[in-house]
Amino acid sequence: MVLSMTGFGKAEESYEGRRYSIEIRSVNNRFCEISIKYPRYLISKDIELKEIVKQKISRGKININLNIENGVDNDLNLSVNKDAIKGYLKILKSLKKTIGSKEKIRLDHLLNFSDVFTSKQDDEVSDNEYSFICKLLNEAIDDVMKMKIKEGDFIKNDTLKRIDIISNEIGIITELGKKRIPEAKEVLMEKVKSLIEDDSVINEKRLELELMLLSDKLDITEECIRLESHIQYFRECIDSEKQAGRRLNFLLQEMYRETNTISSKIMNSEISQKSTVIKEELEKIREQIQNVE
Repeated sequence: MVLSMTGFGKAEESYEGRRYSIEIRSVNNRFCEISIKYPRYLISKDIELKEIVKQKISRGKININLNIENGVDNDLNLSVNKDAIKGYLKILKSLKKTIGSKEKIRLDHLLNFSDVFTSKQDDEVSDNEYSFICKLLNEAIDDVMKMKIKEGDFIKNDTLKRIDIISNEIGIITELGKKRIPEAKEVLMEKVKSLIEDDSVINEKRLELELMLLSDKLDITEECIRLESHIQYFRECIDSEKQAGRRLNFLLQEMYRETNTISSKIMNSEISQKSTVIKEELEKIREQIQNVE
């Protein structure tokens, strides 16, 4: 299955008078890197929330933002930390006495301390609320998956068109390669005859051996067969139900290597041109596959 690593999803719903919204953004990454922003009281559920994401998304840099807004008619769910206020007030009085200040201690002095107010949500999340958040997270993941599937279908279709081009070029190269061997033999024989006027001096057995070695060097049948084999496996992987981003990348590397071998073995302008076309298509496919989960 081809899934793009790029996607955006969102889910929002109300629970007990508050509005919960979850946004997910996913971009390319070699591994599965998940970052979740949430209220402090959910920190104990960090690992569990990430596991929910990993069950459906295997690769990519995933940023998740969980936002909770209070309803218009609700209070701010804040309470005054009286013990903290008394403690800070005592400290300020002591400091005032130490430095001999006559300035009065005002309310805004106390408000500079961050823990004067505490949230009712600073405690652990309830089971019911956590179940609701998990449900909402799954909805957001399903939403981002729709985009990942749509993008993946585009990548798949574009890639298969390019694979068809490569397969066609390989067929042409295979036929050209078969014609190239006897042509190369003939050229070699002509060169030998032009260098040696007396045919009786030529060691026929030695010449046959050299021609055999030359044929092995010029023969690209194995490379073409391996290329076709890689293409067939590539098609199977891209149509498979399994996510095969890494496997497709590996096959592209192997196809590129075989194409380089063909280019280096045969010094033929037409085959070189066909090999260049294959390399260009492989590079375009590689750019697309980099975004596949």
